[in-house]
Amino acid sequence: MSAPIGPAHPMAHPYGGDGPTIMAVSWVQAALAVFLMGLRTYTNARIVKSFRWDYWWALLTLVVGMVCQVMLTVSCVWGMGNHIELLTPEQTKKALQWSWIGQIILIQTIGTGKIAVVAFLLRIQSGANTKKNRYLTWLLYFIAFSNIIVNIDQAILILTACSPVGKLWDPLLPGSCSNIVRTNHVGYFQGGWAALSDIVLALYPVLVFWNLQITNKIKIGLCALMAGGLVAAAAGITKTVYLKLIAAEQDITYAESPLLIWGWTENWLVLILGCLPPLNAFFLRVFQRVLSSSNGRRSTKPGAGGYYQQQYSSDRINGSHTRGAGSKHRSGIPLNNFSSPFYSTKNSNNNNAVNDDDSEKNILPGVMPGSKDIMRTTHVHVAHEDKGESPDGVGGREDTFFNDSHV
Repeated sequence: MSAPIGPAHPMAHPYGGDGPTIMAVSWVQAALAVFLMGLRTYTNARIVKSFRWDYWWALLTLVVGMVCQVMLTVSCVWGMGNHIELLTPEQTKKALQWSWIGQIILIQTIGTGKIAVVAFLLRIQSGANTKKNRYLTWLLYFIAFSNIIVNIDQAILILTACSPVGKLWDPLLPGSCSNIVRTNHVGYFQGGWAALSDIVLALYPVLVFWNLQITNKIKIGLCALMAGGLVAAAAGITKTVYLKLIAAEQDITYAESPLLIWGWTENWLVLILGCLPPLNAFFLRVFQRVLSSSNGRRSTKPGAGGYYQQQYSSDRINGSHTRGAGSKHRSGIPLNNFSSPFYSTKNSNNNNAVNDDDSEKNILPGVMPGSKDIMRTTHVHVAHEDKGESPDGVGGREDTFFNDSHV
């Protein structure tokens, strides 16, 4: 992809051309990714109160992605996005060098972003030991490891495309780039495989979520959020198309602009869209608080919320409740644990009272037959509503207690 450097027209400020566009698009996406990752950290720390592998893979993707973002910025400062004829040989070399290094690392972050999505899906379906789920689990592992292998292979081929490696970004350096064509062909495969993986991961939840004990609303919401991966797939396909189009370009610093925009867009979209489903618990909490405020009453604070409550007994080894794949977790106040002084069968004021439970004379314990004391009667009403599924996605019920008293 390297090309001879055109006439040198020294520029005091090589930053220009499509450089500002590259910076604007990529930094807006980076800022959004940082914001959503911050919400995800808050959700895991304050609501879910646990950090699983999907979070750590996403965090690694963010950190390394920001390193690549800085490299892209340095490349644009040196003139990436500008016409090569407006740059000095030194400016062209620096622009291409930082661009290539950033792309080599970026390819790996696209892979780690997909691993974060795979880890999330594995967490969703964990515990269901069926033949179908075992096959689906192996499919997820295959997607994760195949992307790692393909991305590493692509990085190695880029670094060995030219001899010496510096000729990749310095066309004036003596040497050859005899393997550049093979590198481009593998790049087409890598881009296509990454896009296909995004499509599979986006459609995969439809096969899994419908078997979970969660509300249809949550199922549809999670599937819609995961389907956002189709946007990342579109970005990957577009990037691959531009990779083929610019292979023979001479004005490489300018022609590479769309490739860089779509390459970084693919990376950030994988992370951004991958952060949305794990934020289900956060969105539920915000929604319930807004709803309770609008109704002028205080709602019950949700627990871990969302998909995190869909864990099986392996996640509750130290807990007091275990359940199988087909049972639902019921929340609420157990009626048999509800205590009230009105349910007392002993007379605290008269220890000599006869507790004749079978006698109509002692239907109201604590009041002696024939007593002239004023008696206060309290009616306790217990209303039970089986909701089937609670708002946070777990089956539950609601027990409402209210009473009225009269003398």
